[in-house]
Amino acid sequence: MKTDQITLAQLGLNDEGPLAMLDAAAASGFRGIGLPLRSGAMKELKYEIVGNRKLIRDIRHAADDAGLVIFDVEALVLGHEPDRETLHTTFETASELGATRMSCLGFEPSLGPGHMQPGEEAHRLATICALAAEYGIMIGIEFMLFRSIGTLEDARKIVQESDAPNATIILDALHCFRSGLSMEELAALDPALISHLQLCDAVAEAPSADKLVDEARAHRLMPGQGAIPLAEMIRILPDDIPMSLEIPVKANSHLSVKERAKRGAEALAEFNP
Repeated sequence: MKTDQITLAQLGLNDEGPLAMLDAAAASGFRGIGLPLRSGAMKELKYEIVGNRKLIRDIRHAADDAGLVIFDVEALVLGHEPDRETLHTTFETASELGATRMSCLGFEPSLGPGHMQPGEEAHRLATICALAAEYGIMIGIEFMLFRSIGTLEDARKIVQESDAPNATIILDALHCFRSGLSMEELAALDPALISHLQLCDAVAEAPSADKLVDEARAHRLMPGQGAIPLAEMIRILPDDIPMSLEIPVKANSHLSVKERAKRGAEALAEFNP
């Protein structure tokens, strides 16, 4: 696979900051990158972009100079989304960076539903989407087996019930695999609901339920190096579905971001769906 049509997801590559990530993407020929504006893990970000006018300008200038896009930003958590003013500022920042989509997750059981009541998921998503639409931002629900939105069907139901035209679904290859998604179910999904596909790989045997988070955040494999039917997934989806590479690979964590991106590019070059 060629890197010039694929972006780098921020997970596993953001520890040196957004400018280093842009430099790494450019060096390995990627189309662009994704950036964290909020933490899906509900933790403090190492590099705060929202409200940092200088950093926003620096990111935009560096991306333009390198001919890269800021594809997506992360991540809201339903029930734990910020106040309306902060949401506006977050979406404004995303728009200024040039991003077209932002991820939205279910909550982790250990953190609970926050200020969301049972059955409010679709309503809350619709409210978020209405604000995001003012800035031209799509909201992608990303399902994960260890969160309250655990499967494709969970995500599809919430997106459709929200009735928001800019509500979509993010397909993460790992979460599709671990949630038991069949290729028949994937083929039956309305392509209009898909935001993008995140590429990675994983070992065949799933970790215990309490270790799924660790696998997702640090123990993935490069595409083509594991048991995920990634080639079949790509063949099933329409050719114009955007793709990003999400590679938090523990064995590479000691390397520079530029070297990690390079190894990702090399894995893609060897992977032929």
